Amino acid sequence: MAAPAGKWPWVGVGTAMTVVTVWSCSKLPDYIHDELRHFITKWTPLVAAYFNPYVQVTISEQSDEQFRRNELFDDISAYLTDKCAGGARRLKAELGKDGKLPEITLDDDVHVTDDHQGARVWWYASNKGPSYRSPGPVVSLFPFDTEPRLFRAVFHKRHRRVMLDDYLPGALEKGRGLIATMARERRLFTNHRPGNRSTWCHVPFEHPATFDKLAMDPDHKKEITDDLEAFMDGKQYYSDVGKAWKRGYLLHGPPGTGKSTLISAMANKLKYDVYDLDLTSVKNNAELRKLFIETKGKSIIVIEDIDAIEVDLAGNRKVADKKGAGGSCCDPLDPNKDDGSKVTLSGLLSFVDGLWSASGGERVIIFTTNRVDMLDPALTRRGRMDMHIEMSYCRFGAFKVLAKNYLKVEDHDLFDEIRQLLDDTDTSPADVAHNLMPKCKKRRRDDSDRSSSDVARMDADTSLAGLVETLKKARRESVTAPAAVKL
Repeated sequence: MAAPAGKWPWVGVGTAMTVVTVWSCSKLPDYIHDELRHFITKWTPLVAAYFNPYVQVTISEQSDEQFRRNELFDDISAYLTDKCAGGARRLKAELGKDGKLPEITLDDDVHVTDDHQGARVWWYASNKGPSYRSPGPVVSLFPFDTEPRLFRAVFHKRHRRVMLDDYLPGALEKGRGLIATMARERRLFTNHRPGNRSTWCHVPFEHPATFDKLAMDPDHKKEITDDLEAFMDGKQYYSDVGKAWKRGYLLHGPPGTGKSTLISAMANKLKYDVYDLDLTSVKNNAELRKLFIETKGKSIIVIEDIDAIEVDLAGNRKVADKKGAGGSCCDPLDPNKDDGSKVTLSGLLSFVDGLWSASGGERVIIFTTNRVDMLDPALTRRGRMDMHIEMSYCRFGAFKVLAKNYLKVEDHDLFDEIRQLLDDTDTSPADVAHNLMPKCKKRRRDDSDRSSSDVARMDADTSLAGLVETLKKARRESVTAPAAVKL
């Protein structure tokens, strides 16, 4: 829907003047073209604006600094979907959070109208980028940039004060309220590179892990939950001591000890989004900073298996010092700023604990590694990784959690023998769970005609007996294996 030019006869005068002027220039001698072109460039927009009675307000999806997403864009999107979707002819449908009903939103490039106190406003949801500009004076909350998605509100200049002082603040407040009342769907983000730079994409975060089901020593588990609760309630404390409201955790231990499951349990307890950062998709330090700034508060930023990532974590500190001695000032978020095409240790340290890490608040940063001894001490020191959590092999306390989860058993005649075997062997929780789960499923298929209590008892007997045999075999192999091969 275009602005109602039929009702306002002067709307097209500015465009007509421009066409006539350009045609006249083509008929003039070449030697006066440059001066005339400068005159036209300076005065034509002013003359056109004088005859155009419409004002335009632009709200871009990206903030004016291009550092982060513009939250006003989301507020307006929620408001227009609630207020104007009923009259729109182009809509988008996505599967809702319940997986049954579709979720309807406005499509890109759709035009809708809204009325307020007798004034009409035309909303344009544009996906055409900065080349799409309407004529007339522009009151731009956020300037045109490279981000293609934006909203434009067009209204008559005689309603300027009503729109800017009453309508837009009211629309933003209502949109923000709609977002707050929606059931917040937590998301799992990862970075990918569809073009020249890495950006975030997401899916719903639906991992069911909780601390109650986590196979870990109960005392160790309580220490972690107490630390998380203190962090959640620590906004004033961090402000008082002059620190950014963030917390770093280093999870280290052999494969299969539950590091990823612990991260999911932490996210579910904190009710935070999770950003799974793939450093191999990040071009350089500047792009890493930009990705960090685009994350929101109440989030967990994860770099898994950091010891196995092929980036320059050795640092090149001397090279950095030489560049810093005579380097020139430039945009710290410019992807072309760094000469190398890799993330360095200094860039990662800045990401974790530098000035940019204080952008936003209430963030948790987690590194996981199988070999903590391979990491640079500067990366793992206290203050960057505030809490080091060793994810060890399965011992009896963790086994009892697994037995309760898989078999619904809290005590059994084989428990004493299993305790001794777990102390004598280094078996991961994943291996123990593997020995409990398959036999349980097979037993239920073969004995579907039995009562549930009999099936459960037979499941426990069979699974635990099989685990005992597996642990005995592992103990024999550890005794006979050469000492140099043992972990």
